[in-house]
Amino acid sequence: MLKNNFATLPSRPEAYRAKLLLYLFLASLGMFFAASLISYCVIRNHAFDDPVRQYVPLYLPITFWISTVLLIGVSVCMHRSCMLVRCQKIKAFRTWLVAASGIAFLFFVVQGLGMKSLFDTHFSTTDGSTKSYGICFTLAFVHAMHVLGGVIYLGFVLRGTLSEKFDHECHWAVDNCASYWHFLDVVWIAMLITFIVAK
Repeated sequence: MLKNNFATLPSRPEAYRAKLLLYLFLASLGMFFAASLISYCVIRNHAFDDPVRQYVPLYLPITFWISTVLLIGVSVCMHRSCMLVRCQKIKAFRTWLVAASGIAFLFFVVQGLGMKSLFDTHFSTTDGSTKSYGICFTLAFVHAMHVLGGVIYLGFVLRGTLSEKFDHECHWAVDNCASYWHFLDVVWIAMLITFIVAK
């Protein structure tokens, strides 16, 4: 039997306010990442335009593609969790949340390896010819920090699930968490496209 009752269920206005705040937060993050990627393109196309010095093209590590699959995997698990909790399939809902948490952990391991590769390449020369790797590392690091925020939020949702706080009537926190992970997918894919086009 669920532990929550009508007194602990959030009202619709509260749920709507939480979703509105999330969308405003995602909009601000979206503008931040868009400005960062535009800045990267400008720097790559103008600041690197030196007829004397030859800059090394940016080649993304293979681990970035693996981490992309893992990131999408977390998003798929979160979407599936939302569908299950709405159908009151709590046991399966918990299973998919745990799967999302495990995949998120693997993402950090694989992404860390990729970022280390960028970091090492950036400092492999002293003439500045590999500075695009340093910029790519910085942007990937910023994205990883936002993924960490998603993991913390996911941990909050998972804890609430173990405490039986979510059901088919009360699941707005799960929906918001899934929306945040979908946003991280879009941002990361946009970053990869930018790195490939402006390498």
